[in-house]
Amino acid sequence: MRLTARNEKEKLVGQSGWVRTDRLMRWLHLYTGLFLVPWMAVYATSAFCLNHAQWFTPWLGTSSWESVGEGRYVGDEPVPLSPAERAEAILREIDLEGPHRLLGQPTNDAMVIYRSRASGDFRVTWNRGDSRVVVERLGPPSFYRALHFLHFIRGYDFPHFATIAWAVTVDGAAISTWIWIVSGIYLWARRPKHRAWGGICLVAGAIVFAVLVAMLCR
Repeated sequence: MRLTARNEKEKLVGQSGWVRTDRLMRWLHLYTGLFLVPWMAVYATSAFCLNHAQWFTPWLGTSSWESVGEGRYVGDEPVPLSPAERAEAILREIDLEGPHRLLGQPTNDAMVIYRSRASGDFRVTWNRGDSRVVVERLGPPSFYRALHFLHFIRGYDFPHFATIAWAVTVDGAAISTWIWIVSGIYLWARRPKHRAWGGICLVAGAIVFAVLVAMLCR
């Protein structure tokens, strides 16, 4: 009798451990997904648009650069800055700080900066001779271009709150995707009635993935 009671107790303890794990997995699966709904919606929509660009690009019309303003940047003497530092200083001077890249080969006398933004991209041209900074904007702005920007913006290269915060959410989305994978497999494995169909789907997906990767690598 004592042995039976002890076995029952151990069984209940083991079951309570599985129950806690089940609850944790469901909690992670549910609430990380709910928190990241806006980001995943952006990635899903933008990926679909990129995959079917021929359907959406005709709506954009012809893109063109339009002058939207001018500024001045007198230079960085007596200690010359590096091209990257100078680009940051110029964008700060005209209040356009944010993700950007240098176009062509910048020199100490001239440079062209491509400033990316969800509401529209800018081209900033600086010449030391007249200290003039010309700002052009690529138009027309569109929801499609905004999605494209949000899909590809990444990294911690630019020390601005919005870009750093977005990079953190991208890491969160990546980590959550792995959480969904692990918790989904766990929840499937814990349901004996669904193991057969779940196993078929899991194996079929793995086979199709492997075949496509092999074909794309040829």
